Amino acid sequence: MSKASFPFDHLVVIHYHWRPGGVRRVVELTLPAIAEAAGSSLKRVTMLSGGNESERPEFGTLGIPADFIHEPACDYFSNQEDTPQTISEKIRHALWRAVGETGSSRTLIWFQNPALARNAMLCREVAKLSRETGAALILHHHDFWCAGRWARWDELERCGCPDLSRAAEALFASGTRCVHAGINLQDFHTLKRFFPASAFHLPNPVVRPPQSSHAQIDAAKAWAATELKTEGPLWIYPTRFLRRKNLLEAILLARWLRPEAILATTSGHYSQDEANYRHDLTQAAAQRNWNVHFGLLDKPGAPQVADLLQIAEAVVHTSVQEGFGMTFVETAASGTPLIARAIPAVMPDLSAMGFEFPQLYNDIHIAPGLFDVTAEVQRQARLADSTRTRLPMHFQNIFPSLAADARGPFFFSRLTRTAQLEVLSHSATESWKICKVLNPCLEKIRHTRLAQTPWPNQVPHTPLRYAEEFLKIASSIPDNPLDLPVAAGNAQMELTTSALSADSIYPIQLER
Repeated sequence: MSKASFPFDHLVVIHYHWRPGGVRRVVELTLPAIAEAAGSSLKRVTMLSGGNESERPEFGTLGIPADFIHEPACDYFSNQEDTPQTISEKIRHALWRAVGETGSSRTLIWFQNPALARNAMLCREVAKLSRETGAALILHHHDFWCAGRWARWDELERCGCPDLSRAAEALFASGTRCVHAGINLQDFHTLKRFFPASAFHLPNPVVRPPQSSHAQIDAAKAWAATELKTEGPLWIYPTRFLRRKNLLEAILLARWLRPEAILATTSGHYSQDEANYRHDLTQAAAQRNWNVHFGLLDKPGAPQVADLLQIAEAVVHTSVQEGFGMTFVETAASGTPLIARAIPAVMPDLSAMGFEFPQLYNDIHIAPGLFDVTAEVQRQARLADSTRTRLPMHFQNIFPSLAADARGPFFFSRLTRTAQLEVLSHSATESWKICKVLNPCLEKIRHTRLAQTPWPNQVPHTPLRYAEEFLKIASSIPDNPLDLPVAAGNAQMELTTSALSADSIYPIQLER
């Protein structure tokens, strides 16, 4: 593309952290292609984040200067210890360092996941900087705070967003030169209704990297043997301690389908608001002698996730919610069989790219004799009440009951953590014997040789294609700010109302 078609010479990439996986992986795959597609127009790149200073995207040489700015105040608000005023001041200083004192309309800010609301002060300061300097924004929405993350509302209020309209103004950067990019079709169609001229579909790139070398495979095997200190088939869940990842379901699957397998997660890192989840899982695993290992790759010198996937017998993915589902793609690329929940929000995009996954299931049915149904109904009612009271009044009135029917059916993913642990307190042999007739899909997986995911014949969404779409989006950014507070408020209202449907609520995401 010519310089005229990409009217920016400085790209600033902002995210809360650069922990492995997720957004970081997208940036690693696409930034080199974006720099190449932009050609001589792009003069420099600046990466700004909080998190751990030692964690940085690995994208090689871009051919232009690339600076890294680390400011802990840009990390999740739940990880902050300073006052809101101090946090805002630190963010403002870091942003001006990132754009430079001559920040102008020639600067493009690529802001990852602002409407996840992990730090609304960062969102507000980015929007303020854009208004002051004329810098353009691509707001890249991977997820939204209201999608099962109702604890974020407390943080939004503490960050100076006392109502939904004020939150929408900050999270959607009203009054700036901004456009919105959604990574799946569902989110894109929602955004397009409210921002018809400035909403785009930008799904994650799909690549099939070369298989790891014999030396890398040998090193990964040696690492796993040293860390696990036990023998058995290795099953991997590429995740850290996130409630939406539904980790206890992965443990149940492994115990039912391959009792001798060791289930390992790649990371044990977690944010402070996941501390209780981590504590309960690690304590239960130790007390009940589960064959699990959390954080297999946490220590320095660990192999790459891609190497680990290739030495595993299977990859498990039990998340209740994803924006795109990179684990599906990366496992397909590894050649290792995948056992996964079919996530409604992401399957249409993956199917459109030509992926077909042999070992998908929709939910795990649990017999009522494996947990105290009466106590669980009461527990979910209390959880719904406590969550409801923390929300704005409009949403209190439409927040659904979580357990209106004590007769079932019961799905493991829709139980509280307490009930899930109660199910897992039974021996795998006993619980499987009771539940196998309810789960014919899992019965088939258990008795059929696990199959690899075929790689699509058609060319998927490559980094090059991603870069071309990115440049088109950047070139569409208006010259003047768009003040669309009503559209922003309506978009936030639609997203929030949709997230309050009964099908979208999972107790494990509401629990602290």
